[in-house]
Amino acid sequence: MSENYILGIESSCDDTSVAVVSSDYHVLSVKTVSQTSVHRLFGGVIPEIASRNHLAWVIPAVNAALQDSGKTKDDISAIAVTNYPGLTGSLLIGVSAAKGLALGWKKPIIAVNHLNAHIASAFLEREKRPEFPYLALVVSGGHTSLIDISENERTVLGETMDDAAGEAFDKIAKMADLGYPGGPIIDKMAATGDAKKYNLPYLLKNNNKYADDIVFSFSGIKSAVKRFLDEGEVDMPSLMASFQNRIVELIERKVKLALSRKKYTAFVVSGGVSANSAVRKMAESTASKYGLALYMPELKYCQDNGAMVAAAAMPEFFKGNFSDLDFDVSPTVRPKIH
Repeated sequence: MSENYILGIESSCDDTSVAVVSSDYHVLSVKTVSQTSVHRLFGGVIPEIASRNHLAWVIPAVNAALQDSGKTKDDISAIAVTNYPGLTGSLLIGVSAAKGLALGWKKPIIAVNHLNAHIASAFLEREKRPEFPYLALVVSGGHTSLIDISENERTVLGETMDDAAGEAFDKIAKMADLGYPGGPIIDKMAATGDAKKYNLPYLLKNNNKYADDIVFSFSGIKSAVKRFLDEGEVDMPSLMASFQNRIVELIERKVKLALSRKKYTAFVVSGGVSANSAVRKMAESTASKYGLALYMPELKYCQDNGAMVAAAAMPEFFKGNFSDLDFDVSPTVRPKIH
């Protein structure tokens, strides 16, 4: 069987990324243009700036990814692009570029759910995909979701009721004047702190109405950290270690709740926060305890990237499930695909 190659385009937030991935999930190239240094000046992503930069960088990124892969447009079997969820303006730039390429190159196009792309990032450079059913945890700046994945259906078991985990990291880092993005800064600082020094209460404890629900809530932990910061001098490494530990403890509690209700073959952990050292340790210990195959992306594929978009499109490509050119974008819910 001849090899197939998918060109993936990711522009859902502030990173412009294009990749070429083969049908065996091998990444031939990935070109990512990060805007972190730009948005750091504002303490967070500014949508208008993000969109303008995507517009300037997406086609050069396509050209660079093709050149680095050693392939030409004639070798590409399909175009894949994120169309939801994300920042509307950013999504529109990537989708418009992808549609133009599909028309110009006469290639099929596949619209991709950003969460599905994160899940697929765990399969890059892996010889095997997990057997069904498996449990997927997506933890990022915009999402904290547990998803039951069977062969023909994906069921969201639970999501956050307020902040996403990555959003909580960024907000706490901003409160503490630590910098942006907050996740890697807090992770590094927490390594030198005492995670048991500060008691940080949170909403989803055993004795309340949410104890048996697979839902996440990080606002209470965030408020508790803010109170300590407002009180004056703190042991910052220990406060950050306590915060990180509590976030991961809450996630672990809900993961184990899901695992107690159904038998799974594998545990897939992905999203930007899956790069966090405490999250990765939790994933490893949980998979070991429950006898699950563990799938996590390499650190370089945890953040938004075009390779994960191409990987998510691969099963649809082989099923012949292509998108019409009039599909839309959406910041949250799935848009209508005609």
